[in-house]
Amino acid sequence: MWFFCRRENVRAPGQRRSSLDEHFVWMKAQHEAGTIVMSGPSPDLKYGMYLIRAATRDEAERIAASDPYTVAGDSRFELFEWDVRQIAGVGAFSAAGVGLANRGY
Repeated sequence: MWFFCRRENVRAPGQRRSSLDEHFVWMKAQHEAGTIVMSGPSPDLKYGMYLIRAATRDEAERIAASDPYTVAGDSRFELFEWDVRQIAGVGAFSAAGVGLANRGY
């Protein structure tokens, strides 16, 4: 399944308890593991966005909550289920098609 995570920074960069380097190391590991397949900040850097691939909502929440910014209390997140059809902008898929899309094919 896919989940869209919106991370809101609640502390200014100079007041954060975690570093940007810690966040980047975590993000790189998530990308390499295939759990986060797309990420990026908003233009004003107030928000971060992730597209998380996880088997369950609980797993997606654990992934999002493990971000060093969130662990340190520097940010909070909202998680939304994300239908692959929204990404592709098309109608219904077959069950097999959704399964393939959720595996990244």
